[in-house]
Amino acid sequence: MRNALPFVLGHVIGAFAVGAGAAAFLNFKATLGFSILLTTGAAASALVCRWWPGYDAPSWRLWLAACVANPLWVVAVGSTIGQYECLLGWRSGLDCLFADLGPLVALACMPSPLLGLALRWLVARLLKWRAAT
Repeated sequence: MRNALPFVLGHVIGAFAVGAGAAAFLNFKATLGFSILLTTGAAASALVCRWWPGYDAPSWRLWLAACVANPLWVVAVGSTIGQYECLLGWRSGLDCLFADLGPLVALACMPSPLLGLALRWLVARLLKWRAAT
């Protein structure tokens, strides 16, 4: 359980940074709003990861659980599935105006767990190095 704080901090702060970077070319309100949405989703998925698979789980399992447990990722994937005809080019028009938004939001939810895992790895390395000296 000592891996909890680095993973959660890296995941949540990384989500805020990814949101700020993704919306950096928009106005301040949009950048702040998207950052807050990603941060809230990351915090919710970090709480879910506490119960399953646990913060001490292997990295691949923790990353997968953090992505799938993010409510924003679930909504984005659901939106993508609901508008698959637009994404495949079978349908067009005003109904397909925001069809590309789902995959982009789902993709924006994926790097922050990796940042949390990187911070977890770095802290574990530093603790191991400190114990050896």
